Amino acid sequence: MADTLNLLDQALDLGRQELKFLVAGEVEEAFQAAEQRGIYTNQALETKASVSLDDILSKLEKLKSLQGQLTTEAKKLHASLKADLGQAKKESVRFKGYLGVAKGTPIMKNRYIHKVG
Repeated sequence: MADTLNLLDQALDLGRQELKFLVAGEVEEAFQAAEQRGIYTNQALETKASVSLDDILSKLEKLKSLQGQLTTEAKKLHASLKADLGQAKKESVRFKGYLGVAKGTPIMKNRYIHKVG
């Protein structure tokens, strides 16, 4: 019984850490915490020990609420990264325009053509 609830408590703690990582923008650490949280949750649900269903239900509801917060924060981070990539693309196009001006354009493309005759 203690194992199941203990594993769910560990999963909740990891979920809170994962949320902190996402807020800080540390994606790799958040990913590792999410994987470990999934392992703990699966282990807790696979144990065959007799546990009070009310206790498990309350822990799972907390995990569900935490998952909603994680999803919201991940969507915010995704939108931020998408905006940053869009801005970088615009900057790249702008710099390419400056490059064309800096190089100059030749008057004639073929130097063997004469203007006269």
